[in-house]
Amino acid sequence: MSRLALVLMGWLWATLAMGQVVVVDSLPEAGFPLTATWTSRAGKAGPISWAFRAGDDPEWSRPNLNDSDWQRIQPTRPVGDLLPLMPDDKTGWLRLRLRVKPELTQQGLILAWRQTAATELFVNGKRLRQTGTFPTDGKPAEPTHSITQHSVLVQPDPAGNLVLAVRFAVIDDAYWGSYRPPGRSLFWARLLDGSQPVVEPFAIRWQRIIASFTAGLFFMLALLHGLFFVYNTNDRANGAMALACAAFTVAFSSIMLVLGVVDLYDTYAHWSLLGTLAYPVGYIALMTAMYTIYEKPFGIVYFLLVASMLASGLMVFILPDTGANWTEFVPALLATAECGRVTLLGRRQWGGEFISAGMLSALVLFSVFSIYSFDELASLRLISLSDFAQQLIYYLAVLFIPLSISLYIARSFVFTQRRMAGQLLEVQRLSKQSFEQEKDRQTILARQKETLEKQVVERTAQLQESLDELRSTQNQLVQKEKMASLGELTAGIAHEIQNPLNFVNNFSEVSVDLVTELLEERQRPPAERDADLEEELLSDLSQNLTKISHHGQRASGIVRNMLQHSRTSTGQREPTDLNALADEYLRLSYHGLRAKDKSFNANFRTELDADLPRVKVVAQDIGRVLLNLFNNAFYAVQQRHQQGEANYQPTVTVETKVVGKRVEIRVRDNGVGIPEDVRSKIFQPFFTTKPTGSGTGLGLSLSYDIVTKGHGGTLDVESEAGQFTEFRITLPIQVA
Repeated sequence: MSRLALVLMGWLWATLAMGQVVVVDSLPEAGFPLTATWTSRAGKAGPISWAFRAGDDPEWSRPNLNDSDWQRIQPTRPVGDLLPLMPDDKTGWLRLRLRVKPELTQQGLILAWRQTAATELFVNGKRLRQTGTFPTDGKPAEPTHSITQHSVLVQPDPAGNLVLAVRFAVIDDAYWGSYRPPGRSLFWARLLDGSQPVVEPFAIRWQRIIASFTAGLFFMLALLHGLFFVYNTNDRANGAMALACAAFTVAFSSIMLVLGVVDLYDTYAHWSLLGTLAYPVGYIALMTAMYTIYEKPFGIVYFLLVASMLASGLMVFILPDTGANWTEFVPALLATAECGRVTLLGRRQWGGEFISAGMLSALVLFSVFSIYSFDELASLRLISLSDFAQQLIYYLAVLFIPLSISLYIARSFVFTQRRMAGQLLEVQRLSKQSFEQEKDRQTILARQKETLEKQVVERTAQLQESLDELRSTQNQLVQKEKMASLGELTAGIAHEIQNPLNFVNNFSEVSVDLVTELLEERQRPPAERDADLEEELLSDLSQNLTKISHHGQRASGIVRNMLQHSRTSTGQREPTDLNALADEYLRLSYHGLRAKDKSFNANFRTELDADLPRVKVVAQDIGRVLLNLFNNAFYAVQQRHQQGEANYQPTVTVETKVVGKRVEIRVRDNGVGIPEDVRSKIFQPFFTTKPTGSGTGLGLSLSYDIVTKGHGGTLDVESEAGQFTEFRITLPIQVA
């Protein structure tokens, strides 16, 4: 009995000497918390307490160290609570002993933790990871903040023992008076299954994404209103809007940065404070803009609200824990309420109803969010809302404001449209005059056509008088037929070139007027000359010349394509490998389009008949046909890809095979397709489905002539709108 008593006493002494041992008998999906409640083998529940000791000694990392005399604490407590216990360098140690069941270590274990400190992690006496910077040479520590999550793979010893020792260093978490950034827990940890990836919490990922989107939206609005204000400095509303949107850009950029970009606690604290103080600035500027838009005088109500918002900004330096909430939500509620009141009073102004609805919606959502943010208002919570739902309500409330601002932008453009109404009427008058002139020209052409027809009838009667005259007249008719074909082509050129020439003529006339006005202005005495007007006239003249050059190049391109269309090929037919030709021009087309647009991507596939014989063709002309079909196919799949269709894979396929005594080439794409009502017109000259300026409408017409007239083949098309288009070329086999 005495020996048994001695054994029990020794076991008890060893247990007390080694401290608390936490048994990990299961790993939930969310992980085993190491800084929360723990249930012992005896079934007793209690908090997991870590051994804590202030100071620094490398020997404290040993796994067999006796830490029974160390202080037991919860490491999730704020850093400020531990500062009185820390030495001058604010360094200390934490220790925890774990015993893990062997079956839980087969896939490995991952220790995940967050901290507001610089830490050095030891597992079973082995140093695994350091985060942050410890104090050296008189320089203070640089801790990381508690939003960034760290993780490392850990391995228990063969008996399942896992001794965690954490050397840490902290700094004073008070900035600028009583201001302390949120999330100041010293250490939080959990043990995870090594086979499962360590993912960032959904709430943090979601908030970072929506904060980035909102910051980008406010940045664009700030830039837009800033440019408007620079253009017209007398418009104070745009200046105030630019300041408000810039402040909100800073506020939401700080959220984005602290949720995953910055690591150091000091940088995190600065950005948190900057983002918090940006709210009252933004809402004061927003309220100022609304007063200016609706031409309301800045009375006592305005100045009282501004004073209240500025006072709420001081709360962050007075109330350590809740000051940031007051600084963010009080200006939001006051500003949106006042903006709603101002817009309701000015609702008869154009667009006032929409802006009032946006402001009032933001006020309601801000009020709901405030109820769930302040514990003092818990009695007003009618339903239970998750953190995700609360954040969603907050971001929706903020987004209602830029929507209202966008309506204001639309309202301001109405006045610009009114100023342009007179100019539009003048353009319509000139267009009508041009139409009448074109109508007169058509009448003259019709009369000339009637006269020519009468002459043809007379000539036909004369041809019947004698055989010699018939032969002579037949030669003349052949020549006239050629001229008639040339006349049709000329008419097509004239019709196609008419639009760019009209633009050239119109902009030339306007440029002459601008030059005259500029000369008149420069003839004035120097004291009376308007430099801004001269600069504006020169700018307008430069823009007109640019447009004249653009439309001139457009007309030149049409002429080059027409010359190519009308050119008679002098190439000799030679036995040609159509498989190699198709593959070459398919790759040439794809890489040519890629050179113009780096974002363009598509799949292309060849299904070539290996037994295809060589066919006597003009390789240059057939290559031109294939290149045109490939360019059209890649253009069609690119247009469908830009529509944002889910799971869509742009694909172009070329297939060759022998069908009887002919060779067949098929070019198929899964692009936008050709509507049925225009399918019969695609081989007509100058007909195109591309936007104005993107094509001449001669590619398919030229290809059709080369295949049918030049090689005695056929060119057909099959298509279904929104699904596919397939061109089929057949050429007679003429083996050498």
